[in-house]
Amino acid sequence: MAIKAGQILHAMNTYVVDRIQTAGANLNIPTEKIYELGNYQSVAVIRDVPDLTFNLECLDVDTEVEGLLCGSADPTADAIGTDGLTGTKYSLATNFPIDIVSPLKSAQGAFDIVRGVAVPQLTLESVNYRYGLRDNAGETFNIRGDALFYVPGAPHIALATGDGTETDFPFNDDRAAVQPAALDALIYSEQGVDVYALNVSVNGTRQRRGLDYTETDAGITFTTPPANAAKIRIVFGAATGSAYPQTVHQGIPVKPAAIRGKDIQLYVGDTVGDGSGVPLLWGDVTSVNADWRVTVEDDFEFGNPRAIAREATDAPEVSGAIEIRPLNPQALFTKLNQVTGVDPADIVGPQSSRALPLEIRLLNPDSGGTTAQPAGTVLKTLYVPDARFNIPGYEGRVQQKMVSTINFESDGGILEVFRGRRF
Repeated sequence: MAIKAGQILHAMNTYVVDRIQTAGANLNIPTEKIYELGNYQSVAVIRDVPDLTFNLECLDVDTEVEGLLCGSADPTADAIGTDGLTGTKYSLATNFPIDIVSPLKSAQGAFDIVRGVAVPQLTLESVNYRYGLRDNAGETFNIRGDALFYVPGAPHIALATGDGTETDFPFNDDRAAVQPAALDALIYSEQGVDVYALNVSVNGTRQRRGLDYTETDAGITFTTPPANAAKIRIVFGAATGSAYPQTVHQGIPVKPAAIRGKDIQLYVGDTVGDGSGVPLLWGDVTSVNADWRVTVEDDFEFGNPRAIAREATDAPEVSGAIEIRPLNPQALFTKLNQVTGVDPADIVGPQSSRALPLEIRLLNPDSGGTTAQPAGTVLKTLYVPDARFNIPGYEGRVQQKMVSTINFESDGGILEVFRGRRF
């Protein structure tokens, strides 16, 4: 017997993420062995604030994860794009910290939660989008945190909204169908103190126990009332589990099972040249990937075993690569002239360069997918407004067709994700 993949859920801000292929956290606890003069043995091993990385790999079929990371502090249908295609834009640089809980279901066929893991206050560090001819479209999100809790019951995320006056917020099961059920939180011992709230945040900002709020096993009390409309999230563990029936997963009738190369389009440049014209479709493309990344740094303070805040220390970097298999020499040279702006009668060289808009569109496949959107409907668009391309090298191989890889990088470090078409 073993824990099977079908027993492991991942809920981000209470919303169950779909099409996950792999997901989990790696916890690194920095340690140092202490020595002293005149002692043949080490004195002890001391531990510092942990560093955690959470990797989430999904089939790329919609803007669900981007919506949770960037679109709203509320995991509602409108915020994450399950209400249809509205053209909502998600800029990865404006992401919010998130909380993830992983309830563990019991044996095959049952949906009761028997144990679970809570991973609070996570900050986006990098994203990789990858698309190939015969591969399912995929996306991988790397997120940073500093804590992981194994709960001998069920992990919960209680959601609330401030009104400018209320200070008391109970621990509750926010997934309850009608009224959130009140729960008694389990104890976690930290620095010799009984802790009930594993993490508290207001509009994504981590709150500090004893300074910003106090707690009991029934809930928390803020020192100052959260502002009107402030989004409050409380992570805790309880003996009572939430309900996670099969219907929490969105099936094929709601969105595609997967998207492959035949339903992916790449556009480079446009008829105007500044992103305002009609995008120009590229042929001969066999794969494309796009990467977004920042350097995340933690802020610490005396007396606090966790980071006060976590944020990017620099501007984002956006890069990627397009692999093409030119139909003929003319097709290759046409693309080189397009990305460099060099006249077809002139020579293209290593210093030939210009920035162009780049779009990757994911279409609803011919089979499966949401019945509300016809086959061929654009479900998602990745947009880089200022992609600058490097001139590729070339190589011929015996009995193989020539393949060229054109690398690109955004001048401004911008990668935007749109629900549906960009315009």
